[in-house]
Amino acid sequence: MIEMLTNQQQKLSSSVIAIALFSSIPNPAHAETYINNRTCPTDFPSLSKALAKDLPDYLNRAYIRLRIKREVMAISQPELEPLPLASDQARDRLPQQIFLSVLERQTGSTITSQRAYWLFVVPTSNGWRLAMAFMRIGQAPPVDASDAAIADASNKWLRDYCDPRYKLKANR
Repeated sequence: MIEMLTNQQQKLSSSVIAIALFSSIPNPAHAETYINNRTCPTDFPSLSKALAKDLPDYLNRAYIRLRIKREVMAISQPELEPLPLASDQARDRLPQQIFLSVLERQTGSTITSQRAYWLFVVPTSNGWRLAMAFMRIGQAPPVDASDAAIADASNKWLRDYCDPRYKLKANR
């Protein structure tokens, strides 16, 4: 009798968990509205903070899409102090620089690694755009990451938040 009652309690617990999980799934009809209501931050510090806040989700989805067996654990607050690029070029013509530190691990592993990213973004008539990205692991020299998952994730975030053409297409 006790065993039968325990089985019924387990089934009830499973049902409650399933209901709780399904009740938190967003309604797909509202997803498009949510994306379309996002706004691009108007100043660069706000843009960089918003990007850093959302980048773990975007980067994890890029890893899945690209079949990279890695997952982001955390991303640092962005550092905006630019490194000097060209002393003879006007400051307003240089791309804005965002430095991020990403704590990651191989999928299924508990060992973490840290990567540093240097993102260069430029304002365009269609919002902000990623111009270049570099990555550094440990003391190794920086490598071009402009075609890597970080660039894919950053570009998708900038598209979702800052490209008015994307919002127009989504509204049709």
